[in-house]
Amino acid sequence: MTVQEASSTPQSRASAGDIVLDGLFTGMIGAIAVVLWFLIVDLAAGRPLFTPALLGTVLLHGGAAAAQGVTVQPLEVAAYTAFHFVVFILFGIAFSYMMSLFEQFPIVGFVLLVLFLCLMLGFFAVDVTLGAQLTGQLHWWNIAVANLLSSAGMAIYQWKRHPGIKPALDHMWDER
Repeated sequence: MTVQEASSTPQSRASAGDIVLDGLFTGMIGAIAVVLWFLIVDLAAGRPLFTPALLGTVLLHGGAAAAQGVTVQPLEVAAYTAFHFVVFILFGIAFSYMMSLFEQFPIVGFVLLVLFLCLMLGFFAVDVTLGAQLTGQLHWWNIAVANLLSSAGMAIYQWKRHPGIKPALDHMWDER
């Protein structure tokens, strides 16, 4: 498929409204996956909402305050939850835009892969930095599972929303 054929296909063009709406849903799926994972982990540990309280304390008061001890307070939980959802929605919109490009230009898939790997490394770097102050209150494997769950949910949703990706991938290596 040539660039002209891809850009002239009516289903390959997404409007800005479609991208934003898809991004909103994509971000919400990712955010909810993380929230549910940490809720399950916190409930299993017998301390519901501890993770959002911990991260909200870091967000509002810094890592030193969180290292001194965290109590679950509505302000910290709400602040972190709002921040978390806004970041995921913004990322979802960017991801939705990239997927609409991916549908037209399959090479964008490599950009998405590199972006995913960079984001994962960034999350681990933040965890290591915070881990020094939080003395093991936030485990790396919890973050890894949460990121994988959210990434999988977001990718599956986007894959379903962009059916033109699979045919483009099938012909990606064809000689022109």
